[in-house]
Amino acid sequence: MSAWVSACRLPIRRRLRAAQRGFTLVEVLIAFVVLAVGLSSLAVGVTAALRSDAKVRSKHVIDQIAESRFEAIGRSGPLKIGRREGRIGRYRWRENVTPVQLGKAAVQDRAAPLGAMLVPSWVEIVVQDEAGLETKVAVLKLAPGTAQ
Repeated sequence: MSAWVSACRLPIRRRLRAAQRGFTLVEVLIAFVVLAVGLSSLAVGVTAALRSDAKVRSKHVIDQIAESRFEAIGRSGPLKIGRREGRIGRYRWRENVTPVQLGKAAVQDRAAPLGAMLVPSWVEIVVQDEAGLETKVAVLKLAPGTAQ
């Protein structure tokens, strides 16, 4: 009986050894290809996210510069009609101030002092970075001045 038992166990041992051998070369290569495709798509996603983050950060700085230029117009001195340009770091800004004529309906108050009259001016501010990203702010600003 022992010969019969050992004969029955022989195919089981061979099956166990075949299962314990591991992966074939083709299976390993396929696993590496799948891993490479996954990692490359992950790298593309991370690169796109970094570019988008840099663009948003630059847009935020541009918006802050435009707001600060708008706030500064007319504070340090009288509002000057004309065009000015300048640079702040790697950002260029332009501001254009043009007078606005309200027409004949505007009647000045004779009781108010001459220098206290508010004169409307159209203010346009454009801020641009080196890559071409820009923001524009345009607003009607009232500044003290004389009658036109």
